[in-house]
Amino acid sequence: MTSAMGTFLRCALAVLLAGAGCLGSAPLNAAEPDVRVNPFHDPFKQVTHGLPGCPAPSPPTYSQHDMHLAEHHRVEQGNSCFLAGRCRLSNSFLYDKGIASALFPRLAADRALEGSSVWVLVQGRFVQFFGCVSHKGQIEHLQAIARQTPDVQAVLANVMVGIDSKPPYSTASPSLNCGQPLRGKGEKPCRTPHE
Repeated sequence: MTSAMGTFLRCALAVLLAGAGCLGSAPLNAAEPDVRVNPFHDPFKQVTHGLPGCPAPSPPTYSQHDMHLAEHHRVEQGNSCFLAGRCRLSNSFLYDKGIASALFPRLAADRALEGSSVWVLVQGRFVQFFGCVSHKGQIEHLQAIARQTPDVQAVLANVMVGIDSKPPYSTASPSLNCGQPLRGKGEKPCRTPHE
């Protein structure tokens, strides 16, 4: 690696860490001193609520060790996209908020997804679906909508039909209270390290 490239990568890592707000982030709680919930602020949200009893997926959660590994991967993946000429922005993770702002409202308003409870995670131009649908056609519909969204590179559906099977994803810890309704006030967000 050239000296200029090494300097570039170190600077990119510093910018990524400062922008993600994960330097000096507080622990989730005293019982879990080493766990961070979504320290990189990846867009993660429940977009449909029509299938009660669907197990909530775990939000992106990292131990301190896993965070360090993820930081390296995110810098490498993010910058390699730009350096290879596949991204117009300098890091593939810079697309995520724009993808989410286009995709989340479209999914929430789509009547073809009634009778589903679906969460979406956007990370580095990858869209991941979690949750439950009423029929298999809804999974295909989710994937088609995501693929039509500008800047999406890949779509992964970790979704089950119905609520009676074992979920094909890690479920949220009850202490996080992710996505549970707040007495008619909408979805309760997951607890974050700053709460």
